[in-house]
This record gives sequence, structure tokens and C-alpha cells, in this order.
Amino acid sequence: MFLCLLELGLPEDVVKGLTKMAKKVHEEFSFREARNYWNTNSPRMLPRTSAGWCRFQINENLSFQQTRINVFNRRKNITVEFKKEWRLRSIEDRKEKVIEWCLHGDDYEKGRHQKRLRYILHTPFVRSKAIAEAESKMIKEREEYTKNLWSPWEAWGYTKNTPKYMNEATYSGRYPWDRRECVSQWYEGIHPGRFFLFYKENEIIKERNREVPSGPCEDGYQFPKLPIFDWGPYEQLIEDLRCIDGPGLGESPGSKVEHIDDLFS
Repeated sequence: MFLCLLELGLPEDVVKGLTKMAKKVHEEFSFREARNYWNTNSPRMLPRTSAGWCRFQINENLSFQQTRINVFNRRKNITVEFKKEWRLRSIEDRKEKVIEWCLHGDDYEKGRHQKRLRYILHTPFVRSKAIAEAESKMIKEREEYTKNLWSPWEAWGYTKNTPKYMNEATYSGRYPWDRRECVSQWYEGIHPGRFFLFYKENEIIKERNREVPSGPCEDGYQFPKLPIFDWGPYEQLIEDLRCIDGPGLGESPGSKVEHIDDLFS
């Protein structure tokens, strides 16, 4: 429209004013049409009935009424399922833990937790050569596994994209607070959806709860699932530091990209 008005010979300042006015009118029209569409097609809440409860109802004048009801129910169920999974994966707590680790973690804490997580809980009372070999193999696997609890505050080495003041600090052998701040801000800028998608349940947590009954009690009561962060914050921190940039350190990135919509289809 802008070019057409210029071709007609109108002054440029007049064309700019008309274009701005037309854009505003079009936006108001589009917003009004979208609002009317959703008001017409969305379920409306009926007033409280004589039975004492409220319910939603689709407009009876709309076509494909049953299809609209099915879409609404499906959306409601998926929303409930998504919120439940979001809570179980402890998105906010896990992200906050990574940022805290970047800001306040140190080598002493890293070594302490690595040593603690290498400890094997399920040690049988009756010892044998096969059990001892299996336990020794498990300890070696744990040592390799716990290396993923690393020091992300040391991740910023010298690169051409590294800020100048950080390179100078690295060369002089100093690790200033600014360096931790930059790394923590990078993790803080990660969208929470990545913590949702790049999620892997910690292997140590799975091993600890392998024999814990997950079914309902005799009276039918079923314990609600605990969020992963309540099982072990430092255990899950291993997986988050390992997986946040992809499937894991030293692992192939693969060709499949997951999306939240695919998990609840």
C-alpha cells in the first residue's frame, strides 16, 4: 500500500501518515475479529444449577458441536498432564540449582558430592567373588559417572568470542567474580522449556528406588509421585550439567529433535 500511494504521486509524509493509520485500523479489526471468534467458539460457563455445580457448554448453534467438545476435553486433559509432568520434572528448582552451582560452587563441594555419590548403598551381607567383582565394576562406573558433576564456572576459556576483560583475567591467572556471573547468566538465559525437554532421570536415583513399591496400598491409596528435585538435587544436577547442551558430553547429538507437543500428542 505504501508503494502504491507513492506511485500515485502523494507526498511521502502524507503516505507515512496514511500507512500508520491504516495499520492501526487493520490491527484493531483483526483483534476484534479474533476476539469475536474465540468468544463464539469457546465453551461458556453456565450459571450454578439447582444441583449446586457449574459446567461448560458449547454453543448449540455452532456446527460440528461434538467435535468441538472433544477438542475442548482433549485440550483440558493435555493441560492437566503437562502441568503434572512439569511439576515432576522440577523445572524451576533444577534451573535455580544450576545457577547457584555456577555462582557458589567450589572444588571442595564438588569433590565431597562426587565421593558421596560413588558410595554403593545396596551391599549384600553375604559376600562372594562374583558380588565383589560386580561391586568393583559398579564403583568404577560411578567414578566415571560422577565426573559429570563438573565446574561450569571454569568453562569460559580463551576464544575469539570471549569478552576481552575475561581473556585478560584468564591470562593473568585470576578467576574474577565477573567470570562466574557471566556463566551463571548464560544458564539463567536458557528457556525453561529446554530443562523440560533435555531431561533425563538420574541413574543413581533410579538405582536407589529400584525396589521401592510404586503401586497402590492395600486399601487402594496411591502415594503421589515426588518431584525429581526432592529425590536428590545434586544427583539431578549431574544430569542437568551433562544434558543441558544436548544429549550429553561425548555423545552423538542424534538426528531427532523433540518438542513439547510431541510428548503429549
